[in-house]
Amino acid sequence: MSSFRILIVEDEVLIADTIERHLLKEGYQVTGKAISYEEAIEAFQEQEPDLVLLDIRLNGKKTGIAVAQWLKAQRKSVPFIYLTSQLDRQSLDAAKATYPSGYLSKPVQGRSLKATIEIAMHNHSAQEKQKTTIRLYNGKQYFQVPVDDILYLRADHIYVKIALKNEDEVVQRATLKEMIDQLPEGQFVQTHRSYAVNISQVSSWDQDYLYVQEYKVPMSRGRRREVLALLEDKKQRT
Repeated sequence: MSSFRILIVEDEVLIADTIERHLLKEGYQVTGKAISYEEAIEAFQEQEPDLVLLDIRLNGKKTGIAVAQWLKAQRKSVPFIYLTSQLDRQSLDAAKATYPSGYLSKPVQGRSLKATIEIAMHNHSAQEKQKTTIRLYNGKQYFQVPVDDILYLRADHIYVKIALKNEDEVVQRATLKEMIDQLPEGQFVQTHRSYAVNISQVSSWDQDYLYVQEYKVPMSRGRRREVLALLEDKKQRT
């Protein structure tokens, strides 16, 4: 049985309880249940689930689509599946624009729930594994670069400068977040408003800088705790 950790965001308590029973029966872990946008964000931040089951209509002014938009903006990519009843065209178009990993119609059936979750998690895993190379453009042509060859990224206005192992630097027209989203989850972390680093390339660090080959990458106070936690985790695993 799978041990995926799942957050249920559903404002009808009886439906949420039924879904929870289906999940537990199949061996999934339920990290929590939320009935509103605010509760969903809090539960997600506290438990960091692997997947979110997301009702589109929630208690309060904000909908499940707003939760999905928040999830898409996070550094860590987490798949989500919409729970839907009948939707008007405007709501359906808004939901489609968030690129969910699936839809489940209410009432939710146990067999369909399991199949949709397994497919969503399989596709998510495959997409993450594909991020072993990244396509860059040097102003003349496109080429593939192994992500392990990237040392760090530095934002410069509307561009990002990418430092590579061979001492080359490639400039891309993009935001820092857009570039990080194209790279393997957990390997690259933003250290500063203008910098992100390849954790696997960091040789040493202090309270203000990460050292990557001969480069010093600044680390802001607000991001220090997250960065140092990832570095300690890397140290323990190696």
